[in-house]
Amino acid sequence: MQAPHRTSLNAVRVFTVAASLRSIALAAEELSVTAGAVSHQIRRLEAELGVRLFLRGNNSIDLTEEGRRFLDDCAPAITMIERSIDRLRRDTNEIVIRVSMSFGVRWLIPALESFKTLQPGARVRIETSSGVKATLGDSADIAIYYQRAGSDDGPGMTIATDLSQAVLSPTLLRTSGYLDTGRLGDVPALKCARANWDWKLWAERSGVPEKEIAITHEFDTDDAAIRAAAAGLGMVLSPTLLIAGEMQAGILVPLPGFAPAELGCYRLIMHPQPTRMARDFGDWLRDEMWASGTEAS
Repeated sequence: MQAPHRTSLNAVRVFTVAASLRSIALAAEELSVTAGAVSHQIRRLEAELGVRLFLRGNNSIDLTEEGRRFLDDCAPAITMIERSIDRLRRDTNEIVIRVSMSFGVRWLIPALESFKTLQPGARVRIETSSGVKATLGDSADIAIYYQRAGSDDGPGMTIATDLSQAVLSPTLLRTSGYLDTGRLGDVPALKCARANWDWKLWAERSGVPEKEIAITHEFDTDDAAIRAAAAGLGMVLSPTLLIAGEMQAGILVPLPGFAPAELGCYRLIMHPQPTRMARDFGDWLRDEMWASGTEAS
């Protein structure tokens, strides 16, 4: 019995790269080969499949209908294979974590010493993003992202509740003339959330009119706004998890008369086939959230 002919997976990979980039030259650059080698692999693949995958112009290529269908079918499989190879090649002690910029800078990185004490051989790579939602992408073992209160649950599990508090420097509290909750406008407020959604929700849950919040300066990250508050530029609304150090040191103090309000939560996504180190990190993270008093009930 004649063995079935097997199509080269390398040729399929070359095709997916060229098809995604719509360029032989760019595909060659991406794959670190010559343009001639890319063209050869694609022509060989077309010959083996008996279909034309590209429409070729003088300086451009475009997919045929068969090529589009083949790309839709093959691209996810090639990505999965490359991801699996990458995970096998990686050091078993390495863990890749994707987090928002503020959570990474203000909580995770300072807390890593505790994890390294438990796992001295761990090699941690942190990828930060200014986006609201973190995803595993092609390489991450764990992603941690923020979810607003009232939103439908996203992927993963909730690991901590966001109890946000209005805080400011002791000097600003003393010089602002603030006396009670009816004088909220005496204290300048700092904005660091898109559309000011956090202050709006805080006002609603604190029982005060939103119009009484006097926004002065604006920042693009929580970390920048917190530092500005510590410098006396205004009061900031922040998850208590992110300002524990400043609160303990007395650099920031709560705005009198207002309790923390629940505005959202932090969620954890783990790779569906986690490494031992990723599982250990997840266990450590949940323990740390419990110790901080922010663990979700």
